[in-house]
Amino acid sequence: MKLSELVGTQILIRAIPLHETQSVTVKLISMDEGGIWVESQKVTEDMLEHFERSAASRTPIVFLPYAQIAWVMHFSDKVALSEKALGVDKP
Repeated sequence: MKLSELVGTQILIRAIPLHETQSVTVKLISMDEGGIWVESQKVTEDMLEHFERSAASRTPIVFLPYAQIAWVMHFSDKVALSEKALGVDKP
Protein backbone atom coordinates (compact mmCIF):
# COMPACT_ATOMS: atom_id res chain seq x y z
CA MET A 1 0.00 0.00 0.00
CA LYS A 2 1.20 3.49 -0.79
CA LEU A 3 0.39 6.49 1.36
CA SER A 4 -0.72 8.35 -1.78
CA GLU A 5 -3.55 5.79 -2.15
CA LEU A 6 -4.97 7.00 1.18
CA VAL A 7 -5.45 10.66 0.18
CA GLY A 8 -9.02 11.64 1.05
CA THR A 9 -9.40 8.97 3.76
CA GLN A 10 -9.23 8.92 7.54
CA ILE A 11 -5.96 7.61 8.96
CA LEU A 12 -4.58 7.16 12.45
CA ILE A 13 -1.30 8.99 12.89
CA ARG A 14 1.32 9.45 15.58
CA ALA A 15 2.96 12.84 15.18
CA ILE A 16 4.27 14.92 18.06
CA PRO A 17 3.03 18.24 16.62
CA LEU A 18 -0.54 16.91 16.89
CA HIS A 19 -0.22 15.18 20.27
CA GLU A 20 2.85 14.35 22.35
CA THR A 21 1.73 10.96 23.66
CA GLN A 22 -1.30 9.73 21.70
CA SER A 23 -2.27 8.90 18.16
CA VAL A 24 -4.79 11.14 16.40
CA THR A 25 -7.33 10.45 13.66
CA VAL A 26 -6.89 12.80 10.71
CA LYS A 27 -8.06 13.13 7.14
CA LEU A 28 -5.16 12.92 4.69
CA ILE A 29 -5.69 15.89 2.36
CA SER A 30 -2.59 15.75 0.17
CA MET A 31 1.09 14.93 0.03
CA ASP A 32 4.19 16.67 -1.19
CA GLU A 33 7.92 15.94 -1.17
CA GLY A 34 8.49 17.10 2.41
CA GLY A 35 5.41 15.80 4.21
CA ILE A 36 1.63 15.54 4.31
CA TRP A 37 -1.30 17.92 4.67
CA VAL A 38 -3.99 16.79 7.11
CA GLU A 39 -7.28 17.96 8.53
CA SER A 40 -7.61 17.21 12.24
CA GLN A 41 -10.53 17.74 14.60
CA LYS A 42 -8.00 18.02 17.43
CA VAL A 43 -6.26 20.91 15.68
CA THR A 44 -9.64 22.53 15.01
CA GLU A 45 -10.67 22.19 18.67
CA ASP A 46 -7.32 23.55 19.88
CA MET A 47 -7.55 26.52 17.51
CA LEU A 48 -11.12 27.36 18.52
CA GLU A 49 -10.23 27.11 22.20
CA HIS A 50 -7.17 29.33 21.70
CA PHE A 51 -9.26 32.03 20.03
CA GLU A 52 -12.16 31.49 22.45
CA ARG A 53 -14.61 30.68 19.67
CA SER A 54 -17.13 27.91 19.11
CA ALA A 55 -16.98 28.00 15.30
CA ALA A 56 -14.86 29.23 12.42
CA SER A 57 -15.69 29.94 8.79
CA ARG A 58 -12.84 27.71 7.61
CA THR A 59 -11.30 24.41 8.70
CA PRO A 60 -7.54 24.43 9.36
CA ILE A 61 -5.30 22.18 7.27
CA VAL A 62 -1.93 21.35 8.85
CA PHE A 63 1.36 20.43 7.21
CA LEU A 64 3.34 17.66 8.94
CA PRO A 65 6.93 17.07 7.80
CA TYR A 66 7.76 13.38 7.33
CA ALA A 67 10.49 13.71 9.98
CA GLN A 68 7.83 14.46 12.62
CA ILE A 69 5.63 11.45 11.80
CA ALA A 70 6.33 8.32 13.84
CA TRP A 71 3.76 6.10 12.09
CA VAL A 72 0.55 6.02 10.06
CA MET A 73 -2.18 3.41 10.33
CA HIS A 74 -5.08 2.63 8.02
CA PHE A 75 -7.52 -0.24 8.38
CA SER A 76 -8.20 -2.86 5.73
CA ASP A 77 -11.69 -4.24 5.10
CA LYS A 78 -10.88 -7.50 6.89
CA VAL A 79 -12.01 -8.66 10.32
CA ALA A 80 -9.38 -8.16 13.03
CA LEU A 81 -9.21 -11.01 15.56
CA SER A 82 -7.22 -11.40 18.77
CA GLU A 83 -5.19 -14.61 18.63
CA LYS A 84 -4.59 -14.33 22.36
CA ALA A 85 -8.31 -13.99 23.21
CA LEU A 86 -9.15 -16.88 20.88
CA GLY A 87 -6.47 -19.11 22.39
CA VAL A 88 -4.57 -19.54 19.15
CA ASP A 89 -1.01 -20.59 19.94
CA LYS A 90 1.81 -19.21 17.86
CA PRO A 91 4.42 -21.76 16.67
